[in-house]
Amino acid sequence: MSGPSELKMEYEKAVDLYGHGKPDEAIAVLKSVLEKDPEFYDAYEALGMICYKSGRFDDAIAWTQRLAEKRPDYAMAHTNLSIFYMKKGMKEKAEEEKAKAVVLNFSKTQKDRA
Repeated sequence: MSGPSELKMEYEKAVDLYGHGKPDEAIAVLKSVLEKDPEFYDAYEALGMICYKSGRFDDAIAWTQRLAEKRPDYAMAHTNLSIFYMKKGMKEKAEEEKAKAVVLNFSKTQKDRA
């Protein structure tokens, strides 16, 4: 099993690959990271965004849903899902996800103030 620093390096390699116009290679590396550590949450978010920016909206939604399931309190996952659903013309689902993100952000703000 790879250690946390090795996985972080692989993750950064994937981001770099995407930045150099190699989304398929980046996706493969991120999937490999998740095979080694299914709790490496940044990889789910990166997979969602890379798929979205590559026009693979169903894949973007699937990866981001996994992140939202693993971290239901993570507002950004719901924000991204809202964007992805809107892109597919799924307005009701997009609004549901946006509402979840707003509630989570509000709750976090209230906790931070306490």
